[in-house]
Amino acid sequence: MDSFASGFAGVDAAGDANSFVTYLDLIHSMPFFKDCKRRSYEALGIRPGAAVLEIGCGNGVDAAALAAMAGEEGCVIGIDVSRTMLASAQAKNTAGSARPGYVLSDASHLAFADNSFDAVRTDRVLQHTKDIYVVLREMARVTRHAGKIVVFEPDWETFVIWPGEREVTRKVLNFWCDHIPSGWAGRSLPAACAEAGLDNITVTPLCLVITSLPLARRVFDLETTLSLAVQAGVLDSREAESWAGEQAHAGDAGRFFSSLTFYLVTGTKGPEPEGKPTFSSVASP
Repeated sequence: MDSFASGFAGVDAAGDANSFVTYLDLIHSMPFFKDCKRRSYEALGIRPGAAVLEIGCGNGVDAAALAAMAGEEGCVIGIDVSRTMLASAQAKNTAGSARPGYVLSDASHLAFADNSFDAVRTDRVLQHTKDIYVVLREMARVTRHAGKIVVFEPDWETFVIWPGEREVTRKVLNFWCDHIPSGWAGRSLPAACAEAGLDNITVTPLCLVITSLPLARRVFDLETTLSLAVQAGVLDSREAESWAGEQAHAGDAGRFFSSLTFYLVTGTKGPEPEGKPTFSSVASP
């Protein structure tokens, strides 16, 4: 059984890889995420002709938006570890518009030369990696000096749901958080950016609130999470059934509540160390 908590680390091996593409389509349609994306694009400060890298490009929505900002003279590249996602991204390209390029690459070992990009961005990707410090160092490595890095990640320890018996709810939410490779990604970002040598680090918390139970079930994959928690022995079937019943009753009454805090973190790569060469073009992998 694949869940959206851990499945993005291995989409191509999932039982239904295209369900992850559909999931991203849902996320990208939500006003909250549209606003967060707009903020992150603005923070990059992209000008026409810029070279931009999108880490974990998914279905290509962000790479296409960044390509429009960089213009025909710019160079926007989206990378992903999933061939399924890259195929979806390439299919979304619109003829006649600025077209991003797409590369199969691991964020922990970027296939580009040092100082290749004016700006590097990633959005809800580091939570699915084992070591966000490694990825941030790679992002900084390929960014030109004085270039911008923008990262947007949740901290799953801030995930709350109401109603639910307190101890059972804690078990469910902790299971979800611990099921994600880097469930504490959000809170780790400022330290990871500093360790990567970034300056002028800013942190903006943004809170997603969902009061529709059907939407929460899709976004947070609640039914799969409950099933996996029972399989893992975290909950027994009685607890899971009772907890799900409480959610359903609250949903029917219009009293369901859930929220999750995301962090939009920006930083600037510091000055070039004396004697170190700078590359002026994007290197092909």
